[in-house]
Amino acid sequence: MQVITNEQVASLLTVKDAITVMREAFAHYATAGAMQERVRIDSGKTKLSAMGAVIPGLNAAGAKIYSTINGKFTFVIVLFAADDGRLLAVMEGDTMTEFRTAAVTAVAADKLARQDATTLAIFGTGIQARAHVPALLAVRNFSEVLVVGIEGQDAFAQHIATQYGIPARATTAAEAASQADVILTATRSASPLFDGNDIKPGAFVAAIGSSKPDTREVDDTLIRRASKIVVEWKKQAAYEAGDLLLCDKNSFAWDDVLEMTDVVQGAGIRSNESDIILYKAIGVGVEDVALAEFVYRKLAG
Repeated sequence: MQVITNEQVASLLTVKDAITVMREAFAHYATAGAMQERVRIDSGKTKLSAMGAVIPGLNAAGAKIYSTINGKFTFVIVLFAADDGRLLAVMEGDTMTEFRTAAVTAVAADKLARQDATTLAIFGTGIQARAHVPALLAVRNFSEVLVVGIEGQDAFAQHIATQYGIPARATTAAEAASQADVILTATRSASPLFDGNDIKPGAFVAAIGSSKPDTREVDDTLIRRASKIVVEWKKQAAYEAGDLLLCDKNSFAWDDVLEMTDVVQGAGIRSNESDIILYKAIGVGVEDVALAEFVYRKLAG
């Protein structure tokens, strides 16, 4: 059994690897996998959450367990062999979570965003907003990045321009929403960040900031305008995806919502170039277990 640190994870993982693993993870899950939806315990000050998956195709089973105190998360992943139940590793999961969330968004964007997308808008300036930049740049050649935030937006835009050599600037929510071909919302907002009427035809919107049923980043208008809505796993989204749970019940039909397994296995989800497509992420166990298995295998040589 190995104990694997965040530093080791960072040294072993690349954005390209993470995207490939997430694409393969949902394909394996579609054929024979099983997931445990997130379970939360709340004592008032300290929250404890857990979710897991079994992926026979990767010979992996495991769970991510994490605490939340004053908005700070601490993640641990426990990994077992699926065939004989051996404990393979216990690994810190903070770095892993950054990689996997952004990588799944990139898999969705690669399938669902227009091929000619040139402008990326990012709402948020935190860890996940920053992690998503290289992941999204791995699947589309953006020529401009627009940043919207409460604080640090100018510094974040300067970081993008310096680190990735792409023009980036801070702007308003209305301008970002109306100009972008791909929109990422990575905030802790409890209410919609922009008017869904501002979204232009053909846009792909990835709302990844919250996994709570009482918060949302996008409004009813965007949900009604979306030709397709994609979630990672409907069973978990049905009680955690606040963007969908808080909207008017007539805005969409759950029977029409697609899952990431549909995305990685299917083709032609975007029926025409004017389709607006919404991807709502909450994080599911198959992502953590698959990426943990990859890191364990790479470290083992």
